[in-house]
Amino acid sequence: MTLLTAEDYQRFPTAQPDYRYAYGPGSQQFGELTLPSATPPYPVIILIHGGGYREIYNLHPLGAVVSALAAAGFAVWNIEYRRYGNGGNYPEMFLDVAAAADHLPQIAQAHNLDLNRVITVGHSAGGHLALWLAGRPNIESTSPVYVSEPLAIHGAVALAPLADVTHGSESDLSSDALLAVMGGDATQKLSAYRNGCPVKLLPLGIPQVIIVGSEDGSMHANAERYIAAAHAAGDDAQLMVLPGAGHFEIVAVGTEEWAAVQRATVQLSDKLHPSCGEV
Repeated sequence: MTLLTAEDYQRFPTAQPDYRYAYGPGSQQFGELTLPSATPPYPVIILIHGGGYREIYNLHPLGAVVSALAAAGFAVWNIEYRRYGNGGNYPEMFLDVAAAADHLPQIAQAHNLDLNRVITVGHSAGGHLALWLAGRPNIESTSPVYVSEPLAIHGAVALAPLADVTHGSESDLSSDALLAVMGGDATQKLSAYRNGCPVKLLPLGIPQVIIVGSEDGSMHANAERYIAAAHAAGDDAQLMVLPGAGHFEIVAVGTEEWAAVQRATVQLSDKLHPSCGEV
């Protein structure tokens, strides 16, 4: 069995958004909004790409994912943010992702966005950030990534996430990039990990779906540990393990793995409010 590689991922098709908005002055501080053809108001997905937290991986390979989710009835806010190599050290990466999410109220009325139905969807490092956005109400007020009134998140779908960042050293994402975006290791930067690691922010208080391939090595083990912690904290969290899948199949539109991801996302949205599109 041959699994998709990072090089394959970089060749995934791109897509043109309907709108592009800056949420900050930097070249990486923008989001791309794609609207569905469904009847408004539209449920919203904040889509967060991964790439090992590194600047060489941007939002473009998720173009087909954007198109598929828009076809399923979602307004998709595909966000860019600073990463390791282009200014995304701690706490800037977190501040960017937060600012991108918190920009939505500024464009919601113009585009009929329903901010009572916001789901985060992230892949790999983006899965970490998708869960982190949902946990922002639990961030300590003394943290540099704290804001008093973060955008409310109503559900989260994390695809092969590094959800328990304190155990990042066991992951394929373990690198200088991870240490940079967290400010150091977990023994050095207690506050950063307390406020930047999703497992430390539990309970999130929203439905969560964690999806990972059975062949995704340490990410599979990391997901299982996060789910156990989420259940212990009383959260509604589901783990889906896709047999035979690696790290990239789950964001490859046209595969059985992607079909399972899209079904799970629509089902989660319907669980929140039964009016989203069909798969």
